[in-house]
Amino acid sequence: MPTTHADPIEGRETPRPPIELMLRDLPAPHREIIVATYFGRRTAREAADLLGLAPGEAKARLYEAMRDLSGMVASRPAGLLKAWL
Repeated sequence: MPTTHADPIEGRETPRPPIELMLRDLPAPHREIIVATYFGRRTAREAADLLGLAPGEAKARLYEAMRDLSGMVASRPAGLLKAWL
């Protein structure tokens, strides 16, 4: 997975934390719902069926997982991101 992406405003490359490492830091239930939905290209309802969860539980778990993942990205100063790379 690339560790940089193009800045849409400037067209330059900017560092990006490797998603695999952030996913490893999530609790297993959060990691599996993100993988089942975003990487598996499933709806929350489809992921619920796949994981044996009630649809409401899958949606709640996905919300919590995305909140945690977002917090991980926001809390990492640029200097610490380089340590991940």
